[in-house]
Amino acid sequence: MRKIVLSVIAAMVAFSAPGTSLADGHKGKIQKYGEANVMGWLGSPEMIKAVQAQNAKHTSLSAADIDKLDKTWRAEKKAGGGALIESKMNNDFSTYLRGIKAKAGGVITEIFVMDNKGLNVGQTNGTGDYMQGDEAKWKKTFLVGPKAIFIDDVEKEDGINISQTSLTVVDSAGAPIGAVTIGFAVDKLK
Repeated sequence: MRKIVLSVIAAMVAFSAPGTSLADGHKGKIQKYGEANVMGWLGSPEMIKAVQAQNAKHTSLSAADIDKLDKTWRAEKKAGGGALIESKMNNDFSTYLRGIKAKAGGVITEIFVMDNKGLNVGQTNGTGDYMQGDEAKWKKTFLVGPKAIFIDDVEKEDGINISQTSLTVVDSAGAPIGAVTIGFAVDKLK
């Protein structure tokens, strides 16, 4: 348990590390909200267990295997669902993430967690693809290290101003094991 607490503290440092603190605008608001509300679940046993389990399961995946999984995801998305999407949207970990989102009262618009290959582990909302490893949300966190944080620009989605914030997920020893992306409705942040 002490190691998990230390992992959470390491993530808190990421929110307040030099270069990430902005007093004004959405980044400062996200930082403040993250320090107060995200750190409690970022290093949770549920998250660490889910990511580690998928990392172990996917150890031998090749680039061709990942491409095939991503194509399957996209086809299922277009078709309105399928086994791969269901396995990620309806697992216990995704239920856990939906509970976090619900408690946020509309401040959090989405949460999705990726493994050490950039593949979805669990999520609150559907993603367009299964493989996030080619995107900044994974490259600027998992590949950077345990204290990495990436706060994206604000974009309007369905009439809501949203900024995605991504952080590295670390294990109980503080080693990077995956990444998490959290969508924030920036107009609801104080």
